[in-house]
Amino acid sequence: MDFFCSLTRQEGQLLKAGPFFAVQSKSSPEPIIYEKPHEIEWITNQENPLLVCVADRNALSMEVYSTWNLVCAALNGWRGEDKPSRISLRPAEEHHVWPWIDEKDNRSQEVCLGKPIARVTDSDIFDDARMERIAETIGAWIDIDRTNIFNRHANMDWVLAPLTYETNEPPYPTSRVGVVFYANPKNMSKYGTNLGRVATTLAFVIRNSKSGFDVSKPPWPARISALDDLLLLHWDLLDEAAKRFLASRGIKPAGSS
Repeated sequence: MDFFCSLTRQEGQLLKAGPFFAVQSKSSPEPIIYEKPHEIEWITNQENPLLVCVADRNALSMEVYSTWNLVCAALNGWRGEDKPSRISLRPAEEHHVWPWIDEKDNRSQEVCLGKPIARVTDSDIFDDARMERIAETIGAWIDIDRTNIFNRHANMDWVLAPLTYETNEPPYPTSRVGVVFYANPKNMSKYGTNLGRVATTLAFVIRNSKSGFDVSKPPWPARISALDDLLLLHWDLLDEAAKRFLASRGIKPAGSS
């Protein structure tokens, strides 16, 4: 990476740093290629959002590309089978099928980055209001990427992103949210852990006297019963922490200690 950055904003006399992200800078929109095993391992396991910035020295401008769909390539692998032999990030290119990953017969994945999420010119730099809007747009894309990366590491294998967008415009106001789900049987135990923790939390939030729900009236009794049944039905998939917590609250399979 060329830069490790943070968007900042002014609060009084202070500059407050926001989330961190990485930047790869280029002087042309040529693809960025990863094909050695350690390169593919590295690019598919990013823990921070990655932006690609393409500078045009003659025009004194810069285009910024999000790599949000890189996590789709990492989660799915080549055609859902195995790791690819090659990954290329392709600024300014689009694929006809969202989320814009072209999988070739040679086991390579072309991650099409589409049009830039932001374009910055020399005149923009001296326009504080315009730079603030551009920064807000970039920040919104960074948030999308951070959420998807976080979900991946939490074993929630889905990706959310806008189906369409415009350069220098916020990603969602003019577009529907797209979602891609991935599932791998090897992750069954992890999915069971997530199911148990989420269902346990939901069941006891509803029961909490401070929740504001009148659990004696529909639809809450039926929902509480259904959640309890769900937890008991999937008991063998739950992690030990969830089992202990549930048992301490009187929810456990019949005959268990």
